[in-house]
Amino acid sequence: MTLTFSLGIPIVNQVLFFLIAMDSKKLLITGGLGYIGSHTAVLFSNAGYDCVLLDNLSNTHKDSVLAGIRELTGKEPVFYEGDVRDYDFLDELFEKEQFDGVIHFAAKKAVGESCHDPFLYYDNNINGTVTLLEVMEKHEVKKLIFSSSATVYDAEKNVPPFTETDRLNTVNPYGTTKLAMEFLLKDMAFHKGFEVVCLRYFNPVGAHHSGLLGENQLFHLMFLHYFK
Repeated sequence: MTLTFSLGIPIVNQVLFFLIAMDSKKLLITGGLGYIGSHTAVLFSNAGYDCVLLDNLSNTHKDSVLAGIRELTGKEPVFYEGDVRDYDFLDELFEKEQFDGVIHFAAKKAVGESCHDPFLYYDNNINGTVTLLEVMEKHEVKKLIFSSSATVYDAEKNVPPFTETDRLNTVNPYGTTKLAMEFLLKDMAFHKGFEVVCLRYFNPVGAHHSGLLGENQLFHLMFLHYFK
């Protein structure tokens, strides 16, 4: 089963409905200390799920994010530093934690950078996802929510807001990696019995209403001062 959502209602509602149907209680969140991953960790922890966070710390501030999650959930975050391209590390992690499902955010995400260094994106995004899926299959964990992107849509042929049936066509390596992973996940669902949701969304902005997670508060103060 593969489901694809272009987010017209809150992302958490869609994901929660899917997880409730799957009865998954212990979740691995890759990229768990990232912008979206950390917010997702708080929401799902507070909804009663056991969340284990994995991040290679390439684009986050470990101490402040973990402190924010701790404050917002009242729980000590379970965190592992590691890379989804590391098969042996993932294999040991799955053996130890016995996951029911995975929410996969870990990826390089800058369009401009992907055009400058496409090999970095093919390696990190595609190879990382392939390795993750290999380990998931080995440990019989076949429930996955994948963070895709609205960059998979053909912006020249479609006018936002996009729908799930709109034409797909990418114009940069970042979008290409996301679309390639969607095709891979469809194959895994059809041939290997995986249950998959792909979420296509635009760039999120802002911060948690508490101010404890999200973009740097100094940036917001500078922005407000400049545009007041």
